[in-house]
Amino acid sequence: MGEVALARLWRLPDGTTCLILKDPEADAWIVRIVRGDLVLRSEQFSHAIVAMEQARQWRTSFAPGVQPSP
Repeated sequence: MGEVALARLWRLPDGTTCLILKDPEADAWIVRIVRGDLVLRSEQFSHAIVAMEQARQWRTSFAPGVQPSP
């Protein structure tokens, strides 16, 4: 079946987008940063909460002026 996109976690004005995907075959959550057709970063996690926290932290590296919420 492959990966299934579940939600867009954030999007920046330059088109950089963070998606969370589910890979049912590997029982894993994937956070992927894309801009157009280019994958900028992708990592697999075993828990959704950990994946979402990592996505929040990554946002600051792609948009340095944005501070993560506590």
